[in-house]
Amino acid sequence: SEPPLVHCPFPCVVVGDIRGQFTDLYRFFSFFQKEKKPGWLCQRYVFLGGYVDRAKQSIECVVLLFLLKIRFPKSIFLLRGSNECKNVSRELGFRQSWEERLGQDQGRDMFSMFNEAFTHLPFACIVGSTILCVHGGISPKLTSLDDIMKIPKPLVDPTTDVLACDLLWSDPMLRLKGFAPKSPHGVNFGEDVLSSTMKKLKVKMVVRGHQMMMNGFSKFGEMSLITLFSAPSYATATVSQRGNKANNRGSAMYINKEGKIGFKMLVPHGDGEVSAQKKVVRIHEHCKDYEESVDDESKKSFGGSGQ
Repeated sequence: SEPPLVHCPFPCVVVGDIRGQFTDLYRFFSFFQKEKKPGWLCQRYVFLGGYVDRAKQSIECVVLLFLLKIRFPKSIFLLRGSNECKNVSRELGFRQSWEERLGQDQGRDMFSMFNEAFTHLPFACIVGSTILCVHGGISPKLTSLDDIMKIPKPLVDPTTDVLACDLLWSDPMLRLKGFAPKSPHGVNFGEDVLSSTMKKLKVKMVVRGHQMMMNGFSKFGEMSLITLFSAPSYATATVSQRGNKANNRGSAMYINKEGKIGFKMLVPHGDGEVSAQKKVVRIHEHCKDYEESVDDESKKSFGGSGQ
């Protein structure tokens, strides 16, 4: 029953792609607990999509998030990601996972029912009144927040709606001017159109997922856009073929009641374990409304890969 664009007040936690890594999803609830109460009892959470992937616990991730959404509808916000489409989730093994658990017939029924639920997920969230959260990025079709509200729901195939498709698949690109087509879906966009779109929408920041960031998060456009990736040691298709995992960190972003931000990172070690890390420093003078957590890696140029 939620509209295509939902609203979440400050404070809240924003989580990027989980990609079926249930243990790490649970860690991000534990990190923001208060007085031994898990995060879902004491924080608002906005999830940017990317719940299912090749990891073995995609089912657990989606089931937990859906249960929490049912129990706490005003504090758990689940956005649709590019992986939450029937063809994509099937290619990533989501149907196979259900069939292995329940057998072919019942497994395919569950796969279809969960994908039906995905068609009802919102495409964007405004946090406070100044931060736009999406899975992918902006679009040449995005000129006002009302445009998002006009996206039809349920939407079985987002590629049939240009704006919906761009919100799920678009990526920022350094040194690009304007928009450029992106294969197979969405567009690439430069800092210039990001800035102009944000002015039209009257937002100060865009937070998105979709791409793996080695540091767990990355900045683009002088801190006006943040990419979050919350699955550490992510097994991409390329490294999985070699039997390895990427040594990336996973990050979640906390926004306090004043709208200042910080990052909580899961840092992988050589033995496969991860630990938490949090650093908060003053950021650039041109962006006094926000704080960020940084370390040496966060100063590297923007880059990543998405589904």
